[in-house]
Amino acid sequence: MTVPLPQQWEFHTHMYKGLFSFLVTEQIWTSGWSPYNHFKMKFIPVILIFLTCYKNCQPSHTGTYLTPNVLLQQVRENDSVNINLSCGNHSGDNVSWRHNGNSMNSHGNQIHTVVKYLKGGNYTCHGAAGNILHYTLVLQQGIEFRQNILAKSSGSEHITCSARNFDGKFQCSWQKTSQRKDAELFHFVVTRASGQSGNITCSMGVDGSTLSCEDTAHCPYAEEPGRINLSLYFKSWYRYEEYHRHFFISEIVKPDQLIITKVNERNFTWVYPETWSVPSCYFQLTFEVKMVHADQSCDHESKITKTNERSFLVPNKKHRRGYKLCVRAQEESSNSIWSDWSFHYEPPQK
Repeated sequence: MTVPLPQQWEFHTHMYKGLFSFLVTEQIWTSGWSPYNHFKMKFIPVILIFLTCYKNCQPSHTGTYLTPNVLLQQVRENDSVNINLSCGNHSGDNVSWRHNGNSMNSHGNQIHTVVKYLKGGNYTCHGAAGNILHYTLVLQQGIEFRQNILAKSSGSEHITCSARNFDGKFQCSWQKTSQRKDAELFHFVVTRASGQSGNITCSMGVDGSTLSCEDTAHCPYAEEPGRINLSLYFKSWYRYEEYHRHFFISEIVKPDQLIITKVNERNFTWVYPETWSVPSCYFQLTFEVKMVHADQSCDHESKITKTNERSFLVPNKKHRRGYKLCVRAQEESSNSIWSDWSFHYEPPQK
């Protein structure tokens, strides 16, 4: 079997050939002695030792197995990578290999091959009847290659996570860029930094862009033992990208919208969301209240009143002109996520 040399081996081969030509041309091996030849005879072995050490000390590019059948490699642009593949416990001359369905001139349990830059794929070994015995999916990521599978949110995060309360349930979502709509999530890992990963269970949303999880060991009244670590692995053809998010549940708590009730012409009240943790005296919320013109969005810039009270009195001068009363909530003791705005619309009085 003829296997093309990886680029770094070609480089060393050319250097050895050039050095050999230099030795022959200069006739160092002749019997004549001179200070010049004596210097070269002392210096050339040093070069040979250096080049041999340099070749043997090159970093390995075999990669890391994410799962027993998925090999991840980080490669530099236009690099070729040497890999060894195994057919598991199957052996014999009748074991054949294919790359992305195409036959390879390779047989037996162990094979050696070269993967070109971002040209990985599915390597399968087959029995005499053509049945698949084992497979290895080789995926590559370019070193210093800009990620472009997931788009960043308004908060400059690739992954957005939130929890409706402190019961241990949370949801994460993401959005693909227009150039990589074909990319798919092929693996994810969710763990606690404390090592209690076995208590977290997750399920994928139907559209493939959300992950709903629950830490069954989470205690709402106790300090969290460690951050939650979320890792997502996406592939587009034979290129992969990984994304990570680390957080405490207390950092991503986002209350549901409030329900505003009009008591009389100028007085309004609201209550905690039904989904919020209880008792409310322990899981307290703080509020932001503002008024905007009737035709404006609650995101419109306006004076904000911060309060822990659950009522608001509209100034008399605002009462007749029409307005929107906007209210949102945040967990009081942490700098977590504000709820979406709730509003009450009051039309202008005639």
